[in-house]
Amino acid sequence: MFEELKGKQTISQSANDKKEKVLLVGVSDSKKERWQIVQSLEELANLTITAGGEVIENFIQIRKRFDPATLIGIGKSKELAQISRSFNIDLIIFDIELSAAQIRNIEKITGVRIIDRTMLILDIFSKHARTKEAKTQVELAQLEYQLPRLVGARAEFSRLGGGIGTRGPGEKKLEVDRRRIKQRISTLKKSMKKVEQTKRIQRKGRKNIPKIAVVGYTNAGKSSLVNALTKTKLITSNYLFSTLDSNTSILFVPPKYKMLISDTVGFLKNLPHNLIASFHATLAEVLEADILIHIIDSTAEDLDSKIITVDNVLEEIEAHRTPKILVFNKIDRLFEDEKIRFKNKYQKAIFISAKEKMGLNTLKDCLKKYFFRNT
Repeated sequence: MFEELKGKQTISQSANDKKEKVLLVGVSDSKKERWQIVQSLEELANLTITAGGEVIENFIQIRKRFDPATLIGIGKSKELAQISRSFNIDLIIFDIELSAAQIRNIEKITGVRIIDRTMLILDIFSKHARTKEAKTQVELAQLEYQLPRLVGARAEFSRLGGGIGTRGPGEKKLEVDRRRIKQRISTLKKSMKKVEQTKRIQRKGRKNIPKIAVVGYTNAGKSSLVNALTKTKLITSNYLFSTLDSNTSILFVPPKYKMLISDTVGFLKNLPHNLIASFHATLAEVLEADILIHIIDSTAEDLDSKIITVDNVLEEIEAHRTPKILVFNKIDRLFEDEKIRFKNKYQKAIFISAKEKMGLNTLKDCLKKYFFRNT
């Protein structure tokens, strides 16, 4: 299953760009099944590709207790060192959050740069941040994650160089001085307050228009759905987190109805809490919505778990009480018996293909009935 991914996960880059060779490490206690660890590593591999890395090998350890110094123990850390030498590994990514001390200790043993899942996700967000608002939110999340991990001297972090996990918005290197980081965090928070205030004023100006927010797991097809419904041209991509800003478009439903529909940032398992907090301005579109469209990739593995993940994030941002329509996307890629099984299990859901424009009228009718049932 996951082993098939080794050595094949690359993205097209120019010949001059050297992809970092990456070793993925999955660590869990004995309560988690091995298949769950493998599945999580598959997602980590996709995140690594999106960040521009090349997955070379993976390493799994199941422990009864985590080692405070290295998480995986000195013996296993030495195994990582040996694997890294054999495959010329540039970067080791752990599928679990590490402390600054653990990162430092593992790096000393392996001689290889170490980052964790959160650092990888923040790096991807940094890479995909296009607008000033998105860049501000990403930088704030990065600095708030980095600050408690600064351990004394500034020189401790001068070793980072470049590469995955070290980039701020616009490819600039992340700040490493504690005092300047605190000052920068304060500046960014003030900037985001102004953004939120501006957005509140904008939303007041359209308070009488029905508002829809499209939410879902990353890469489920949110932007594709908004494009299909409104004939706009939002950026779509097979890579994770291609959308970081909320984009609002007008949706016309015959004969005379007008609604606002917003595409939002995708959700993910173990999404860093500080990232959710930093993206409050973007997620405000979800909080202000009259109804949510929860779009689901019907071809995805572990589909039920991804639905739960989205529901958990909605609860965390206190949007779980907003009415919601379940919409299963990409049904054109399902066999007939799979469609029947889904429809029997999720009887109130709507089944569409944003790409093939299937089922869109059913979704529009559902929205029309919800908003204009008395007209």
